[in-house]
Amino acid sequence: MRVALDAGDAARERLTQALGGHAAIVPRDEADLVVRDVAGAREALAAIADGFAVPTVLLVDDPHADVALAALRAGAAAVLARQLDAPELIAALDAVRAGLIVLDAAVRDALAPAPTAVRATVLAEPLTERERQVLAMLADGLSNRRIAARLAISENTVKAHVAAILAKLGATTRTEAVTLGVRLGLVML
Repeated sequence: MRVALDAGDAARERLTQALGGHAAIVPRDEADLVVRDVAGAREALAAIADGFAVPTVLLVDDPHADVALAALRAGAAAVLARQLDAPELIAALDAVRAGLIVLDAAVRDALAPAPTAVRATVLAEPLTERERQVLAMLADGLSNRRIAARLAISENTVKAHVAAILAKLGATTRTEAVTLGVRLGLVML
Protein backbone atom coordinates (compact mmCIF):
# COMPACT_ATOMS: atom_id res chain seq x y z
CA MET A 1 0.00 0.00 0.00
CA ARG A 2 1.30 3.46 -0.93
CA VAL A 3 0.36 6.18 1.54
CA ALA A 4 0.92 9.93 1.41
CA LEU A 5 1.18 11.73 4.73
CA ASP A 6 -0.25 15.23 4.91
CA ALA A 7 0.92 16.23 8.37
CA GLY A 8 3.32 18.40 10.32
CA ASP A 9 6.82 17.13 11.07
CA ALA A 10 6.03 15.61 14.48
CA ALA A 11 2.83 13.97 13.25
CA ARG A 12 4.56 12.75 10.09
CA GLU A 13 7.26 11.07 12.17
CA ARG A 14 4.66 9.48 14.48
CA LEU A 15 2.61 8.22 11.53
CA THR A 16 5.68 6.90 9.70
CA GLN A 17 6.64 4.90 12.79
CA ALA A 18 3.07 3.68 13.29
CA LEU A 19 2.88 2.40 9.72
CA GLY A 20 6.24 0.68 10.02
CA GLY A 21 6.70 -1.70 7.10
CA HIS A 22 2.97 -1.92 6.44
CA ALA A 23 2.92 0.93 3.92
CA ALA A 24 5.30 2.77 1.65
CA ILE A 25 5.32 6.52 2.31
CA VAL A 26 5.11 8.25 -1.08
CA PRO A 27 4.31 11.69 -2.51
CA ARG A 28 0.61 12.52 -2.83
CA ASP A 29 0.50 12.09 -6.62
CA GLU A 30 1.75 8.48 -6.28
CA ALA A 31 -0.46 7.49 -3.31
CA ASP A 32 -3.30 4.97 -3.07
CA LEU A 33 -4.38 6.61 0.19
CA VAL A 34 -3.76 9.89 1.98
CA VAL A 35 -3.55 10.26 5.74
CA ARG A 36 -4.31 13.87 6.60
CA ASP A 37 -3.54 14.92 10.17
CA VAL A 38 -5.31 18.12 11.27
CA ALA A 39 -5.51 19.68 14.71
CA GLY A 40 -9.05 20.89 15.22
CA ALA A 41 -12.43 21.43 13.64
CA ARG A 42 -11.30 24.59 11.79
CA GLU A 43 -8.40 22.77 10.11
CA ALA A 44 -10.65 19.79 9.41
CA LEU A 45 -13.17 22.04 7.68
CA ALA A 46 -10.37 23.61 5.64
CA ALA A 47 -9.25 20.12 4.62
CA ILE A 48 -12.81 19.32 3.61
CA ALA A 49 -12.96 22.45 1.47
CA ASP A 50 -9.87 21.24 -0.41
CA GLY A 51 -11.70 18.03 -1.35
CA PHE A 52 -10.30 14.53 -1.54
CA ALA A 53 -8.97 13.28 -4.87
CA VAL A 54 -7.87 9.90 -3.48
CA PRO A 55 -9.25 7.97 -0.51
CA THR A 56 -8.38 10.08 2.52
CA VAL A 57 -8.17 9.25 6.20
CA LEU A 58 -8.76 12.42 8.21
CA LEU A 59 -7.19 12.43 11.69
CA VAL A 60 -8.55 15.09 14.06
CA ASP A 61 -8.06 15.97 17.73
CA ASP A 62 -11.69 15.58 18.72
CA PRO A 63 -13.89 14.07 16.03
CA HIS A 64 -17.40 15.54 16.07
CA ALA A 65 -20.37 14.18 14.19
CA ASP A 66 -20.90 17.42 12.24
CA VAL A 67 -17.28 17.55 11.05
CA ALA A 68 -17.37 13.83 10.22
CA LEU A 69 -20.55 14.19 8.17
CA ALA A 70 -19.14 17.17 6.29
CA ALA A 71 -15.93 15.24 5.60
CA LEU A 72 -17.84 12.18 4.37
CA ARG A 73 -20.00 14.33 2.09
CA ALA A 74 -16.83 15.88 0.67
CA GLY A 75 -15.43 12.43 -0.08
CA ALA A 76 -13.29 11.49 2.93
CA ALA A 77 -13.09 7.75 3.51
CA ALA A 78 -12.41 7.90 7.25
CA VAL A 79 -12.62 10.33 10.17
CA LEU A 80 -10.67 9.21 13.21
CA ALA A 81 -9.13 10.55 16.39
CA ARG A 82 -5.46 11.49 16.08
CA GLN A 83 -4.64 9.46 19.18
CA LEU A 84 -5.34 6.05 17.68
CA ASP A 85 -2.59 3.49 18.04
CA ALA A 86 -0.64 1.79 15.25
CA PRO A 87 -2.79 -1.36 14.93
CA GLU A 88 -5.96 0.77 14.75
CA LEU A 89 -4.44 3.01 12.10
CA ILE A 90 -3.31 0.04 10.01
CA ALA A 91 -6.75 -1.59 10.34
CA ALA A 92 -8.42 1.66 9.27
CA LEU A 93 -6.14 1.98 6.24
CA ASP A 94 -6.80 -1.63 5.26
CA ALA A 95 -10.56 -1.05 5.59
CA VAL A 96 -10.40 2.13 3.48
CA ARG A 97 -8.30 0.35 0.89
CA ALA A 98 -11.02 -2.33 0.76
CA GLY A 99 -13.57 0.39 -0.02
CA LEU A 100 -15.11 0.79 3.42
CA ILE A 101 -15.86 4.00 5.30
CA VAL A 102 -14.35 4.18 8.78
CA LEU A 103 -15.57 6.39 11.62
CA ASP A 104 -14.25 6.99 15.09
CA ALA A 105 -16.38 5.12 17.64
CA ALA A 106 -17.51 8.39 19.27
CA VAL A 107 -18.72 9.70 15.91
CA ARG A 108 -20.45 6.43 15.10
CA ASP A 109 -22.24 6.48 18.45
CA ALA A 110 -23.32 10.09 17.95
CA LEU A 111 -24.75 9.33 14.50
CA ALA A 112 -26.53 6.06 15.29
CA PRO A 113 -29.36 5.72 17.78
CA ALA A 114 -28.73 3.44 20.70
CA PRO A 115 -29.99 -0.07 19.89
CA THR A 116 -31.87 -0.27 23.18
CA ALA A 117 -33.75 2.96 22.40
CA VAL A 118 -34.73 1.59 18.98
CA ARG A 119 -35.87 -1.71 20.46
CA ALA A 120 -37.96 0.07 23.09
CA THR A 121 -39.77 2.04 20.38
CA VAL A 122 -40.54 -1.08 18.36
CA LEU A 123 -41.52 -3.28 21.28
CA ALA A 124 -44.17 -0.77 22.31
CA GLU A 125 -46.24 -1.82 19.27
CA PRO A 126 -44.99 -4.70 17.11
CA LEU A 127 -45.49 -4.84 13.35
CA THR A 128 -48.30 -7.01 12.02
CA GLU A 129 -47.47 -9.84 9.64
CA ARG A 130 -48.69 -7.77 6.67
CA GLU A 131 -46.58 -4.79 7.79
CA ARG A 132 -43.55 -7.09 7.94
CA GLN A 133 -44.27 -8.22 4.38
CA VAL A 134 -44.54 -4.60 3.22
CA LEU A 135 -41.32 -3.69 5.07
CA ALA A 136 -39.49 -6.56 3.36
CA MET A 137 -40.69 -5.30 -0.02
CA LEU A 138 -39.60 -1.76 0.89
CA ALA A 139 -36.17 -3.24 1.62
CA ASP A 140 -36.22 -4.74 -1.88
CA GLY A 141 -36.80 -1.23 -3.24
CA LEU A 142 -40.30 -1.84 -4.55
CA SER A 143 -42.67 1.07 -5.20
CA ASN A 144 -46.13 1.23 -3.65
CA ARG A 145 -47.61 0.19 -7.00
CA ARG A 146 -45.42 -2.94 -7.23
CA ILE A 147 -46.08 -3.85 -3.58
CA ALA A 148 -49.82 -3.51 -4.24
CA ALA A 149 -49.58 -5.76 -7.30
CA ARG A 150 -47.60 -8.44 -5.45
CA LEU A 151 -49.95 -8.48 -2.46
CA ALA A 152 -53.13 -8.03 -4.54
CA ILE A 153 -54.18 -4.97 -2.54
CA SER A 154 -54.75 -1.32 -3.47
CA GLU A 155 -52.03 1.32 -3.48
CA ASN A 156 -53.95 3.21 -0.79
CA THR A 157 -53.77 0.15 1.44
CA VAL A 158 -50.02 -0.04 0.83
CA LYS A 159 -49.72 3.65 1.75
CA ALA A 160 -51.62 2.94 4.98
CA HIS A 161 -49.28 0.05 5.80
CA VAL A 162 -46.21 2.20 5.08
CA ALA A 163 -47.57 4.96 7.32
CA ALA A 164 -48.18 2.44 10.11
CA ILE A 165 -44.66 1.03 9.73
CA LEU A 166 -43.11 4.51 9.90
CA ALA A 167 -45.14 5.35 13.00
CA LYS A 168 -44.38 2.10 14.82
CA LEU A 169 -40.64 2.31 14.08
CA GLY A 170 -40.45 6.05 14.77
CA ALA A 171 -39.03 6.56 11.28
CA THR A 172 -39.57 9.55 9.02
CA THR A 173 -38.63 7.96 5.69
CA ARG A 174 -38.93 4.58 4.01
CA THR A 175 -35.14 4.26 4.02
CA GLU A 176 -34.95 4.93 7.74
CA ALA A 177 -37.69 2.34 8.34
CA VAL A 178 -35.75 -0.27 6.38
CA THR A 179 -32.54 0.60 8.25
CA LEU A 180 -34.28 0.24 11.61
CA GLY A 181 -35.96 -2.95 10.43
CA VAL A 182 -32.58 -4.44 9.53
CA ARG A 183 -31.07 -3.42 12.89
CA LEU A 184 -33.96 -5.02 14.71
CA GLY A 185 -33.88 -8.21 12.71
CA LEU A 186 -37.30 -7.58 11.16
CA VAL A 187 -35.81 -7.56 7.65
CA MET A 188 -32.98 -9.54 6.12
CA LEU A 189 -31.08 -7.99 3.23
